Amino acid sequence: MIKQFCKKLIYGPLSPVASLAFATISDIEYRYFSRKWKRQGWKKPGQDEIDFVCKNVTVIFKSFERQKLAKRLYKNLQDYYPGIQVIIADDSSRPLDLQGESLEVLQLPFNSGLSYGLNRALEKVRTPYVMRMDDDELLTLKTCLGDQALFLERHPEIDLVGFCTLTSIRCKNPDEEVSRFTSFSMKGAPKPLRIPHMTQIDGNHFVLGKVPNLYVARTEQIRRIGWDENIRMMDHQDFFWRAAGNLVSVIALGTAVFHYHNPFQKHYQKYRQDVDKDLAYISQQRKKGL
Repeated sequence: MIKQFCKKLIYGPLSPVASLAFATISDIEYRYFSRKWKRQGWKKPGQDEIDFVCKNVTVIFKSFERQKLAKRLYKNLQDYYPGIQVIIADDSSRPLDLQGESLEVLQLPFNSGLSYGLNRALEKVRTPYVMRMDDDELLTLKTCLGDQALFLERHPEIDLVGFCTLTSIRCKNPDEEVSRFTSFSMKGAPKPLRIPHMTQIDGNHFVLGKVPNLYVARTEQIRRIGWDENIRMMDHQDFFWRAAGNLVSVIALGTAVFHYHNPFQKHYQKYRQDVDKDLAYISQQRKKGL
């Protein structure tokens, strides 16, 4: 009943109103948590961290039919790490109108897909680490990107660090939100994990077979896996399925990236939910043992 109601709201005449209400509440939530964490003593990165991140990390993300969100994320990244390299792969119907320093926008054919866009962006990365994001996310005082890149520097056995998410409206504790990933041991994948699922690396980092689609990783290791361009949208499970035994992924507890997940964007959702071909292809690959 609830799902049917939400579906009618998303695709019905009230979707613009619902989308605006959702966006307004999400903005209030983001400001609330920013102030709350600031009162608790969390601060924006200092100059040493900014310099380290800008030298060593490039952020890549896909943009599709959500120019406002892409622009907001770029501004957010530059606010936390002025000068950080950002590469946006955009396959919108209207080219992304965004300029800025340390920015490269790759204009791709309409609806090329998430996997295709991420691969094109990854080809342009020249730093040792890459951060993969989506256009509906924002850094927070608790993201601590510099700390996670330093963790990779100190732990050569680890290839990828996932961040916890604070999802709008639900606003569940990020550490609790990520607990659902403890069930993804990647059992049955072509290769077993190099380090067992749920192995504790230190006080905040645990090995997981799959982490949120939001992480910083070794660029060359990500290039070894890449994204399957036969998959337009459903890249998440497939990426970590193929990464099993090739990459070691951990989750960084105590981190938080705000996820502005607005289900009422009618035009965007029409393409986002068009996944039948993806699911059929993935099913065929699994039957082949791939």
